[in-house]
Amino acid sequence: MGGVLPIQSKYKGVKRAVMSALRSGKFQHEARAGINVKNLLATGQVTAEFVEALIARSDGTQYSSSPHHHAPSVDVHIILTGGWYVKFYFVGDPETVFISVHQ
Repeated sequence: MGGVLPIQSKYKGVKRAVMSALRSGKFQHEARAGINVKNLLATGQVTAEFVEALIARSDGTQYSSSPHHHAPSVDVHIILTGGWYVKFYFVGDPETVFISVHQ
C-alpha cells in the first residue's frame, strides 16, 4: 500500500489525537478573519467538551483531509458531524490548531 493508510484507519488516529487535545486543553486557534462566526470554540461560544462530544459521535464517513494552503506538508483535517464543521491540524505532538468550529 506504499505507506498510505486507508481513510478509516487514518481517521481513527486523527480522532483519538484531537479528542485527547480537547480533553487536555493542549490546543490553540489559527488567527483568521471572521473568527467570531467561523471558530465558536475560540470565542467561547462552545466548549472543548462540546467539540469532543461531537467528534466522539462521528464515524469518519464525513471525514476528509487536504494539505494546508500555507504549509502543504501539514494535513488539515475536516470532520462534518451533526450539522457541525470542525477543521484543524496538528503541529508537533500534541499541538492541535483549530481553524474552524461552526454550524
